[in-house]
Amino acid sequence: MQSLSISSFTRSRFQRDGYLVIDEFVDHDMLARLRASADLAFQQVVDGTLAARATHPRLTWWRLPDGRPYVFKIKPVLDLAAAFTEATLSDALRSLASAILGVDAVLMEDKVTYKTALTDEARWADLPVLGEDVRKHSDAAYFTARGFGRVVTVALCLDDCPAAAGALRVWPGSHERPIRHEPTRNQGPVVVDEDAPEKQTVTLEAAAGTLLAWDAALVHASGPNSTGKPRRLLVLGYTASSA
Repeated sequence: MQSLSISSFTRSRFQRDGYLVIDEFVDHDMLARLRASADLAFQQVVDGTLAARATHPRLTWWRLPDGRPYVFKIKPVLDLAAAFTEATLSDALRSLASAILGVDAVLMEDKVTYKTALTDEARWADLPVLGEDVRKHSDAAYFTARGFGRVVTVALCLDDCPAAAGALRVWPGSHERPIRHEPTRNQGPVVVDEDAPEKQTVTLEAAAGTLLAWDAALVHASGPNSTGKPRRLLVLGYTASSA
């Protein structure tokens, strides 16, 4: 991983926009290990779920309107593969989060998002029926309810993330203003359209190895993965070590 320092300009831009993109943050060797680790976690949790016919507590999945089960994320993952632990213990990630927060940062959440449909129909599973889109939302209220202060989310792109694969979409500056949410039955609170108009969104298309970072209060979303290829992110949450 890159060893880098964050300039005052970059920090001020993050404070203004609420997000940051760093290309080629992960080298090819580490990227290959992280991909293998994501495969291993999938085998342990998803294949284990299908074999046992019982949903694993780490697995977030639902059923698409066409009937296919859809794996969104596995959480937590650090203890499932050594490469995950190695990545999160690297000085590069913690230093980056600390520079953004302005205080020493500590890891408080870890997961891998997959965005992939299964061929096994798992008819035994009683799953909610949802689409592939992750609707507009922010995570700050969720983290506050768990007793955390400000949180910076860092995501390592394990695969190419073009728009067609469901690249992250953000609303620059939305972390700095009040945002209204409305409850949904199965997807938690979502942001009302008037507070995050589509014309204000920015799509963060990224190559494998790219690092994305955003303020947890930033409104963000993502679309479906229609490429037929993996679109995995190792997603880490950092907060002040005194939180």
